[in-house]
Amino acid sequence: MKSNNLKRAAALGLAALMLAPSATFAKEFKDVKKKNNKYSWAYDAIDKLSDNNIINGHPDGEFKPAESVSLEELLQLIKQVLRPSDQELKTAKEKYSKIAKDNGVNSWAEEAICLALHRGYLDESSLKKANERGFFKISGREYPTRSDIAIFFARALQLSPNGNTSLLKHKDKDKMSETLKGYLSSLVDAKIFASTGSDGNFEGDRAITRAETAIITKASFDYAEKNKIEAKTEKIKGTVILSSKLNNVNVVIIETKGSKYSFDIDSNTKYKLKDKDIKLEDVKAGQEVEIEYVKAKSGEREGTAKTITVTNAMLDMVGYVNSKGNNQITLRYRDNSDSINFRTTSKISTSDTKTFDLDKNVKIKAYGKDLKLEDIAVDDLVEFKTNSDNKITEITVFPKEANVTGRIISVDTSNKDRASLKIRLKDNKDYEFYITNSTRDLDRITINDNITLYVNYKVAMGLASNNQTNTNVVGDVVGYSGDESSFTNIRSNRYIDIITTDGYTRKYYLADRYEIKSYNGVKQTQVTESYLKGKSVLLSLNSFGDVETITLVDSNLKFSAMFQVVSKVDVGYNYNVFKIGLRVIQSDNTKIEPGKVIYFQTGQNLDLYDVVSFDGYLNYDGEIIADSNNKYIGNPRVYLNYANRTTNKKDFQDYKYFLNTNRYNSDYNRNNFYKNNGVPNF
Repeated sequence: MKSNNLKRAAALGLAALMLAPSATFAKEFKDVKKKNNKYSWAYDAIDKLSDNNIINGHPDGEFKPAESVSLEELLQLIKQVLRPSDQELKTAKEKYSKIAKDNGVNSWAEEAICLALHRGYLDESSLKKANERGFFKISGREYPTRSDIAIFFARALQLSPNGNTSLLKHKDKDKMSETLKGYLSSLVDAKIFASTGSDGNFEGDRAITRAETAIITKASFDYAEKNKIEAKTEKIKGTVILSSKLNNVNVVIIETKGSKYSFDIDSNTKYKLKDKDIKLEDVKAGQEVEIEYVKAKSGEREGTAKTITVTNAMLDMVGYVNSKGNNQITLRYRDNSDSINFRTTSKISTSDTKTFDLDKNVKIKAYGKDLKLEDIAVDDLVEFKTNSDNKITEITVFPKEANVTGRIISVDTSNKDRASLKIRLKDNKDYEFYITNSTRDLDRITINDNITLYVNYKVAMGLASNNQTNTNVVGDVVGYSGDESSFTNIRSNRYIDIITTDGYTRKYYLADRYEIKSYNGVKQTQVTESYLKGKSVLLSLNSFGDVETITLVDSNLKFSAMFQVVSKVDVGYNYNVFKIGLRVIQSDNTKIEPGKVIYFQTGQNLDLYDVVSFDGYLNYDGEIIADSNNKYIGNPRVYLNYANRTTNKKDFQDYKYFLNTNRYNSDYNRNNFYKNNGVPNF
C-alpha cells in the first residue's frame, strides 16, 4: 500500500494508538495482502480507505483486521461518510456537547457523537446505555454488535426501516429483531451489506471486525456518492389524520395546507407533549403536531420521524358514553367531521375507546343547560374537547332520549334528505334537530309555537306530548284554547300550555272529548282561559298522548316525601306496570305521616326495601295521584315512570300473588321500562 502523509486530526484510525501524531506507518500492512492471505477479501476496501486517509493501521505496520471496532470509531467513520458542513458540526456540538461529555465520550470522538445525536441515528437514551455498558472505556471496553452497527449505518444513510425482507438469505434470520430485519434489508438492497454473510450467517450478536467495517464503510462511501444524504433533518407542522399501524408498519399521516404527508415511525422516534414524553397511542387524529424528520430518498413516505411534538391537543371528538367513574368517563369515540351522518337514531361508527380524566373546570351542557357528570347516561351521544394534558374540558351531551322545550324558529322540509327544524331554548340560542322518516306529528306546529319536542340524539321524533301516554302530568296553566269562544274542530288548535316544576312550558293537545273537573270530581263547564291561567292542574293523558281530563289541583295537597318500598305486584301483563306499597319515612304533608303505608302505580320495577324520594300530589283520601313530572331527586336516583297514577289499597286485593312472592321480587324487567322511562327534560 502507498504511504500517506496523514493529517491526524482529519483522518482518525480505528484504534486509539493511531492517534499518536508521531506514529509512522508502513507502505503496506503486514497482515493484509492482496493475494494468498486470510484477509485478501478485504484488501481492496482497506487499500482504498487508507489511500483516502479514512483509516490507518497501527505503528507496528499491521492493520489488525480481526480486532473489534468501538462505538466511537464507528461513528467517526460514519461522520466521514456523511461529510457534514462545518456549520452543521458547530450546531451539533453546541446542542449536544454537554450530553456527550456527561456520558463519558472521549474528546476525540465528541464531534462524531454530537453529529449522530443531531441527525438522529443515535439517541440520548442509547448514548446513556452505551456509557453504562462501558463502550467509552479505554481499558475493559465493551463493543457494539453487528446488529447495532447495521442499524447505525442504515439510519445515518437514511435508509428505510421497512426494507424488503425477502432479500435476506441468512441462515439465522429468525434470530433477528423486526427492526434489524427492516434496516438490514435496506442495507442489502443498497449493496452495503451482503445478503448471506460470509458463512451464511449474520451473527448479529458478536462485535464487528476492523476488516468487516472497512468493507461496509467503503460500500457506504460508494452509496453516498450516488445518493445525496441530506445534511440535516427537516420540520413540518400539520394536523394528524392517522396515527396507527398499516400492514405492520407504524405510520403517522398529517395534513397541512391541503396536502397530506406520511411518515415512518421506528423505535428511535420520540413523542412529546409540552415537556413530557408521551407514547405513539397518545398521538390522535385531530391534534396539531410538529414533526422533525429525516427525509426519505424515495418511496411513498415523506421520511422517518425523529420527533413528533403535539403542539395543540384540543380535539373535536364525538362518541358514546361507555361508563363513568370518579371524575372520569369512558367513551367510544372518533374525530368529529362534517362527513358524519347524524340524521339517524342508530349509532355512528367509532374507532377508539378510552377513559378520559375530566379537567377541573370542565363544562358539561345539554341544550343550554349545565349538567354534572352524574347527569350523563350510558349510550348518550357526546361531543367533546381535550386540552394539552389530554383531559376533557368541554362536553356537549345529546341524550339518547330527551324532551326539549322551546320556540320554533324555522322548519325546512324542502329537501327530505336535509330536512330540519330549529328551536330557540331558554338560553336564547337556536338548536337544530333533523327531520327524518321516523319523525311524526310536525304537521301540528307553526313558526313561533312554543312546543316540547321529543328527540333521539339529534333527530326530532315528534311532539313530546305524543310520547307521554296513559299518564298524569302536573303544572300551572299558562295558556288554554279550549273555551267555547275559541272552539274549533281543528284538533291542532285545541291545546293547553302548562309550566312544569322544572320551569319549562309544554303544550298538550286536547282530546276530541275531554272534561275539566275540580279536585273533588265536580265537572266544570264554560271554563275560560282567564279562569284557568295560573291555576295548578293535573292532566290525564290517553293512549294517544292527548288530554282527556283537566283536574284543578288543590295546592294544599302537594307533598315532598321519602318512602321505602314494602310491597309490589305486577299488573302489567305484557307491559311493565307495578302497584307499589310505600311506607312513609318522612313527609312535609300531614296526610301522609311517617309510618303510614300508601299505594302507587308505576312502570319502575323497584325492589323491596328500596328508598325513593319524590314530590307529588295527593287526593282528598291521602292517596298519591301523581308525582311532579318525574322529578329526579331520589335514592336510588331513578325517574319514576310515566305510568304513574292513582292506586288504591283495595286494588291490591284483586291479585292472587300479592306482596312478597318470588315472581314479584324478580328484577328481570328492571331495564325494560316504558319507552319514556328516565327521559330528561331540557
